[in-house]
This record gives sequence, structure tokens and C-alpha cells, in this order.
Amino acid sequence: MFRDFSIQKILVPIDFSEAGNVAMNHAVDLAKKFQAEIALVHVLETGAYAGVFAPSKKTEYDEKEQAQLHLQQEAHNLKARSGVKVSHSIRSGRIYEEIVNACQEEGADMVVMGTHGVSGWAEFFVGSNAFKVVTQSPCPVLTIQEATKGLGFKNIIVPIDATNESRQKVRHAMALAKKYGSTLHIGMLITDDTPEIRFEFDKKLKQVTEVLDKEGVPYTHNTLSGSNLATMTMNYCESKGGDLIVIMTEQEYNLTGFLMGPFAQQVVNHSRVPVMCVSPEELTTTDVPFSL
Repeated sequence: MFRDFSIQKILVPIDFSEAGNVAMNHAVDLAKKFQAEIALVHVLETGAYAGVFAPSKKTEYDEKEQAQLHLQQEAHNLKARSGVKVSHSIRSGRIYEEIVNACQEEGADMVVMGTHGVSGWAEFFVGSNAFKVVTQSPCPVLTIQEATKGLGFKNIIVPIDATNESRQKVRHAMALAKKYGSTLHIGMLITDDTPEIRFEFDKKLKQVTEVLDKEGVPYTHNTLSGSNLATMTMNYCESKGGDLIVIMTEQEYNLTGFLMGPFAQQVVNHSRVPVMCVSPEELTTTDVPFSL
């Protein structure tokens, strides 16, 4: 059986950038809705992790001291204007590793972080810190583009594909929908449109809608057919006025480390609205076929 999704602590990596500020505003909004607390973390990529031109120990100390003062002020201001409980910490090392470590040590239920997205050669390789966090985080990661406007989620897009794990994210979307008064828009993504495939998707859709009806969460549903799942999802999002997409991450291991599957990559890279990435939980015989 899978755990219900709730949020008690939100980890927010902060680098004092505009993208980070946008993410922090969303984290505050979530914290208020869920009565959660926020843990700010700033990572100094120093020493062996900073490359050939690593700073001296004195410079590292000065940078840490300045960052500590800046972070303390950010935490103080955030608490004062929001009323949310805020803690803060500074860590040193590889940025994505320390964010994941902080997530585990803090017992965070969600990571909210800004991202600039990538394109070109980076499209097929998870090279940014945000994407590495997405593939390795023990909890859902909400990535937010710097250009994201407004707060809250009124229309949440939930794409469902052929995998059994795909439906696990419905409970995450439901938890958000209940707090925000959202409508879920279920998109059944079909690439091989045959009567047999349609039959299987109809069964999955029935399972999902029965749960949503029971929980009193409003929804719409559509069957989407095409060859590119990511394009189908983002077009569907635009047609529904979506302000959040909830997806599962597909994780593949390569000699260079974790790669994120092409569907998740494309959506996170190119979505104009925030994306919540949920790592699949291991299925057992009692979870199949119903895997909410």
C-alpha cells in the first residue's frame, strides 16, 4: 500500500538568484496551505568541487561568512513577512549532492527549486543541478522556471501513460487539489492506438476516476493520441490553462550517472508552467493493477 501524500517540511535550495526567489515564493504559498515549515539551504561549491580555479581557504571562509549573513537575513525576512517557520543551513560540496543530503537529513517532504531549463546538447544529458536533484531526491521535486507568473494551482495536468507506476502521482495531485481547490485534468497518453490498448487505458481511467469521485476532487479527462508524449502533455496543458504538470520521473543509469528519461526531460526542460516530479515507488503484487 502507498502512503498518503502530505507536506510538513519543504526544502528550498537558495542561491540568491531571481529563479531562486520565484521558487521561494511558491514554497511559501505551499507552506501556508499545508501549514508546513521551510528549510532554506545554500550550498557553497568549494574546494575540490569548484574546479581548477578553486578559491583559497581564506576566500572560502570569507564567502561562507558572507553567505551565512545573507542567508540569515533572508530567513528572518521570510519569517517576518509570511509567518511560516523557517530554518536555514549552509553546506559545502557538490551542489546537487548536498541538496539531496539536506533533503534526507531534514526529512523534507518536497523540494522546491528554480530552474532555467536547458536545450540543445543538454537535452539528452542531465547536467544541471536541478535535474540531478530530480533524479536522486527521495521526495517529490517542484521545479519552477524563472518566468513563472502567479502563485497557486487551479488546473493541474496529470498525464497517465501505459506504465503501472504512472498512476502513483494521482495521490500527490489530489493532495494539492484539495488545498488549492484545483481541477485535475487527466490526460491518457496513447502512442499505440489499438482496441486492446484503449481497453487497458479505459480500465486505468476508471480506477483513477473512482478515487477522485470518492475524494470529491473535480476532474476532466481526455484521451490523447500521438507519438511524442511530452509534446502531447504540454499541448494538453496549454489547452486546459494548466498551471502545474505532475509527472513521474523515469530514471536510467549510465556510466556517467543518472539520466532522466526523455519524457520527463522534455517536460521539465520546456514546460512554461511548474512541474512536480515524483519518483516511482516499488510495486508489489498487491499494488498491481491498482497503483494509486
